[in-house]
Amino acid sequence: MAKLNLTSSTTFLYFNDLEGAKRFFAETLGLPTALDQGWACIYRLGERSYLGAVDNAAGSIRRESAGGVLVSLAAEDLQEAHQALQGAWGVEELSEIKRVKDLALESFFFTGPEGYRFEVERFTSGGLRELF
Repeated sequence: MAKLNLTSSTTFLYFNDLEGAKRFFAETLGLPTALDQGWACIYRLGERSYLGAVDNAAGSIRRESAGGVLVSLAAEDLQEAHQALQGAWGVEELSEIKRVKDLALESFFFTGPEGYRFEVERFTSGGLRELF
């Protein structure tokens, strides 16, 4: 088994309209910019966790179709997050907050730019709350 000694994590999403994606992450979600390279912009999610928006024409790979990705973000105040996203730029199909009792989880979903799906969640008790 390989020992990777990982130190951080970045998930990259590829966009045809990078400027729209940058507006969505910075203004709608309020994520702080960690690094903007012009063709890619990386946003800080946590201490060593990042989400990157990449120009589909300039990145390492090419996104050929949307779908198959769910970006799940944990929030301390789910009600406040849900309210902030109502009618926000780039947010479509905002669901109601639902509770999953088997997991002590409450969450909601929405669609962002170019069809990417997002979940905002909050674990309400137990080890999962401490983990996330």
